[in-house]
Amino acid sequence: MENLEDLVRELQSVREALEAACREQIAVAEQKCAEAREEAQSSASMLESAIKQEQAATQNVDGAEQALDSSQSSLSSAQSSLSACLAQPHDDDGRCPDCSGEDSAVTEAETAVEQAQSMLEQARAELEVATGDRISMEQRVDLAKQAQAMAEHALEQTLQACNTHLATVGQAIEVGTARLISAQQALDAYLATNPSAAQFHAWLKWDPAKDGRPVTPDMLRDRMNLSSEQRRLLQEYLYDRDPAYRKQVDKFRNQWVAAKGDAERNIVARKARIHLSGEFGEQIVRHALAPLGGRIETQGRTFVGDNGRYTKTDLIVTDLRVPVILGRGEGMRAPVGGSMAFEVKCGKAEYLYSQKDHMIFQAEGHKQADAQCTLCSRDIHDLPEEKQKELRDALREAGSPMVGMLPRKNEIDQSCLDFIRQNEEEQP
Repeated sequence: MENLEDLVRELQSVREALEAACREQIAVAEQKCAEAREEAQSSASMLESAIKQEQAATQNVDGAEQALDSSQSSLSSAQSSLSACLAQPHDDDGRCPDCSGEDSAVTEAETAVEQAQSMLEQARAELEVATGDRISMEQRVDLAKQAQAMAEHALEQTLQACNTHLATVGQAIEVGTARLISAQQALDAYLATNPSAAQFHAWLKWDPAKDGRPVTPDMLRDRMNLSSEQRRLLQEYLYDRDPAYRKQVDKFRNQWVAAKGDAERNIVARKARIHLSGEFGEQIVRHALAPLGGRIETQGRTFVGDNGRYTKTDLIVTDLRVPVILGRGEGMRAPVGGSMAFEVKCGKAEYLYSQKDHMIFQAEGHKQADAQCTLCSRDIHDLPEEKQKELRDALREAGSPMVGMLPRKNEIDQSCLDFIRQNEEEQP
C-alpha cells in the first residue's frame, strides 16, 4: 500500500517538475519565435527601404543621363556656332571676325558636359551601392524567414513533446491511483478480518493532532512498548519497506542457515543482538515519533567545540504538529512547529551505565532542539538506585534527561532473533 502511495507521490512530483520544465522550455521557444518574427518584420521593412533607395538611385541615373545628353547637345550647338563664326571672311580692313562670344559658349558647354559626366558617374555608383543593399536585404529577409520557420517548428515540437510526456505521466498517475484505490479496498478488507494488523496499521498511521491536545509521556511510552505481535509486524514492515534493514536481516538469516551447530548459531545470535537489535530499537522510536512532526532526520551531524569533533544525533523531529511533553523540567517541552532531539540506547542495565560518558558527549548535539532526551530501554530500572540516580542526574545536567520508554533489551533481542529464524520456523 505504501509502495503505491510512494509511487503516486513520486509520479505527481515528476509531473510537477515536468510541468515546470515545460513552462520554461515553452517560454524560451516562444521568446525565440517572437525574436524571429521581429527580425523578419524588421528585415522586410529594411528591404522595402532598400528597394525605394534603389528606385530613387535609378531615377537619379536617368536624370543624370538626360542632363549629360542635354549638355552634349549644347556643346555641339556651341561648337557649330563657333565654326560658323570662324568661317566668316575678313572685313575690309583685313581683320578676323570677333568669335569671342562663341568661344566662351563652347568653354562653358564643355564644362557643363564634364560636370554632367561626373554627376552620372556618381549616380551610377550610388545605384550600384543601392542595388547591393537591396540584394543583401533580400538575402536577409530569406534568412529571417527561415529562422522564423525553424523557431515556429521548434515551438511546435516543444509543445508536442511536453503534451506527450505530460499525457504519459498523467496516464501513469491515473493507473497508479486506480491501483492505490484497489489496494486500499483490499487493505480495508484485510484489516477488517485481522485485528492485529488493524491495530498495527492504526499505530503506524497515528494522527496526534486529531485529539487536539498535547502529547504526554504516557502516550509516547505506550507507542514505544509494542506487544510481541506488533513488534513482529513492525519487523515485517521494515523488511518490506527499508532496503538497508532487509539487507541486514538477510545477512543474519544467511549466517544462521550456514551455521554448524549451536556454538556457531550462538555467535550469529550475539552479533544480531549487538547490531540488529540496536537498529530495531531506533526504528521503534522513529516510527513511534514520526507522526509528531513534518520531518524526521536520522544520524544528523552536530559539531561540538572548535576542534572539529562532532556527534551524531539518532533522531531529530522538526516542524511538530502538536505540543509534546517529554517529562518534567527544562528542555522537556516542545511547541507546535518546534523540534525534538533524541539519543536512543538499548541495552542491559550495566551497558547503559557504561555508556554514561558517551551519552553525555552526545547530549551536546541535542541543545539546538526545543526538547531533548535520551530514550533507553526499561532495563535502566534494573540498576541499583545509586547508579540509576547517578546516571539520570548526569544526563539531566548535560541537558538530555534519560527516559526509560523502550521495551526491555531481552524483548527487543527476542523479536530480532525470532524474525531471523522465521524461515526456519515456517519449514515443516
